[in-house]
Amino acid sequence: MFLPLKLDETDTSILKALMKDGRLSFRRIAVQVGVTTPTVESRVKRMIESGVIRKIAPILDIDKVEKGVAAMLMLKVDLGKVDSVLEKLEPLDEVRSIFLSTGAANLVVRVATSSNEAFQDFLSKRIAPLVVDVVSSEVITRTVKDEQGVALFGEMSVALVCDYCGGEISGKPFTLNVGGGTRFFCCKTCLASYKEKYPPSKGGASGASWNN
Repeated sequence: MFLPLKLDETDTSILKALMKDGRLSFRRIAVQVGVTTPTVESRVKRMIESGVIRKIAPILDIDKVEKGVAAMLMLKVDLGKVDSVLEKLEPLDEVRSIFLSTGAANLVVRVATSSNEAFQDFLSKRIAPLVVDVVSSEVITRTVKDEQGVALFGEMSVALVCDYCGGEISGKPFTLNVGGGTRFFCCKTCLASYKEKYPPSKGGASGASWNN
């Protein structure tokens, strides 16, 4: 599959610096990577707009906070019910990660609760009503390493989704510059529809230009 957005080694170096310490200023990252501060700022902005960077949030040191119970749930869900189960699990505060997988369990869920009692309550009140098979429930006793789910290796390709229809962009994207930012579209129709829905008079595409 053709992925329309390329991340070069500068992009991945910037990402590595942010993943190591999200508090770093653009200036300090620029010194580490060997580029200018405006370059770092524009690259980060582009990666945020394209959805590569979903959010910049604090990562807590588990050893520094009061420990509850963390566990990995291995669940087996009928393929026809996966989407509905995901819709119910995703909003729950106790659910920290969800992975679709292969094997005896096709859904892996990382859970964090305040106590053993709360964990059992979560299983009985949140998991049991979903009518899924609990293949195993493994309580985590110690966290040795817990990093991002993506490993960065030099140049990479990433997928984009259309800012109008939400579909995945499979070719070269159509772009629209809006208020200093960039929007991405899968086709001319979506781009035109976006411009019609958000005309300059409504603050949507003031001073906009688009490129194939």
